[in-house]
Amino acid sequence: MAGKGCVLVMNSITDDLYESFKTNLESVNGMCTRASKANLAKVIVELYKENEIPTTSIAQSPLLIEVGVATALQEAGVTVHTDHIRLHAETDKGGISEAQHGIAELGTIVQEEDDADGRMVSTMSEYYIGVLKGSSIVPTYDEMFDILSAMPEIPNFVGFVTGPSRTADIECVGTVGVHGPIQLCVVVVDDE
Repeated sequence: MAGKGCVLVMNSITDDLYESFKTNLESVNGMCTRASKANLAKVIVELYKENEIPTTSIAQSPLLIEVGVATALQEAGVTVHTDHIRLHAETDKGGISEAQHGIAELGTIVQEEDDADGRMVSTMSEYYIGVLKGSSIVPTYDEMFDILSAMPEIPNFVGFVTGPSRTADIECVGTVGVHGPIQLCVVVVDDE
C-alpha cells in the first residue's frame, strides 16, 4: 500500500488515534494509508496505478485543488472528471472526495455536504478514495454527534461511511458493492 515505506511525522493526529481509525476501518475490509500534504497527490496516483483505475470523478475541495490531485492523475494517464459529476460518476471506475470528519472507534468517515457531488463519487464508483485531514478525526461516535449538534445549521447531507458497501439479500447471502463501492480507501493527511 502507498506510504508504507515512508516515515511521516503527523503533527495533527496522534499515532494511537490514527492506528485506532486504521484498525477499525480495515476490520470491515476498508483500506487506510497516511500521507503528508506534500505527498497526497503522489499517494493517490500510486493507489490508482496499483488498482488499475483508468477513469475517475473528483468532487473538488480546496485541499484537493491545492495539492493538484486532478493534474497528477491526468499526468499519470487517468481520465479525470471534475465537473458534470452526475454525467460521469456512474461510469467512472474511481471516485475521490474529501470527508469532513473521521471516527476512530469505528473507522468511519463522515461526509457533511450541501453539494451532491461528494456523495455521488463516494457511492457510484467501484473504487472510492476518501481524503481525510488527520486533525478532523475524533475518538468516538458520541464526540461526532456533539460536533453535529453544535452546528448552527446541519448540512443537507450527512453520511457515515464505514468500509466498502455490503448487503445481504433475503437468503442472507452477503454481497459487496451493491449500493456503493467495492473497494474503499481512506488517505489520512497530515494537515499541519
